[in-house]
Amino acid sequence: MKKIIITLSLSLIVFVTVNAQDVNNVNQATWVVESENANAKVQTVKFYDSNAQLIYAETVNTKLNISRKKIQKTLNQLLNNLLTQQGYRENKNLLTASLKLKN
Repeated sequence: MKKIIITLSLSLIVFVTVNAQDVNNVNQATWVVESENANAKVQTVKFYDSNAQLIYAETVNTKLNISRKKIQKTLNQLLNNLLTQQGYRENKNLLTASLKLKN
């Protein structure tokens, strides 16, 4: 009987404290880096709005290390600028200029 009470108590605590995925994070603007394979030096970076509509894409001739905080910060800033400033979308080398890459 003691084991049942302890098990039920722990189960109740787990069910009460578990948080579901936040709804706001599901419909969030994002960026994606795509390549043909893991070693590809040509990558395409795509930026999507909160409705999963493509708002900007650029292909770069270098391998981006997206695990670096500097690259992530730059991509996040570009995404924010693309969402807030319509004129940003007309620039065809936005990513190359922001990361100071060679054309």
